[in-house]
Amino acid sequence: MSGYTMTQTELLHAFYGAATVSVPTASAVTITAATPEIVVPAGYMAATGKRSSSLKLRMGGYITATATVPTFAFGLAYQLGPTTSGFSATTPLCTLSNTITPSAASGSWLAEWDIGLRTMGQLNNSTVWCSGLVDSSPAITASQWWMNPLGSGGTSDTIWQSDQEYYLWPYLTLGAATAGNTVTTQFVKLYGEN
Repeated sequence: MSGYTMTQTELLHAFYGAATVSVPTASAVTITAATPEIVVPAGYMAATGKRSSSLKLRMGGYITATATVPTFAFGLAYQLGPTTSGFSATTPLCTLSNTITPSAASGSWLAEWDIGLRTMGQLNNSTVWCSGLVDSSPAITASQWWMNPLGSGGTSDTIWQSDQEYYLWPYLTLGAATAGNTVTTQFVKLYGEN
């Protein structure tokens, strides 16, 4: 690090405990059950241009795919917080562009999302962009899964309110869900990159 911009990476959230084993269904299911909420502090997304506000969410765990393998679709949603209702995938920020069908196997996975402020607006009119990647061990076929910004052609989410606190909700959805398919998150870290 040269110190030229005086920009530092800051660890905003870190949890190294196993989440409750998620048994994904055809509806979105959180993969961070029984872990502390992942919070983007109010006012964090405040700069655009050459040093735009930027976050990196990194997490990993263990995945099991049974002999009857469904399609897997990772995603990341966000919610204005705090809330009493808990997990919600109502407002997705980033999803798999195509669902993937892994082989029947078990292995580790690692997910990483980049989140950045594109434009600053009044009230809930700021634009946030997000993209990510899920990578799994060689035991799982089709082991790299790209997540694209929400919408056709890579459009961004345009209803972020920069002066408010947000909760991030990583989730998984299974197509034709079958028993025995599980995901267990083992760690979660959120970095503020500027």
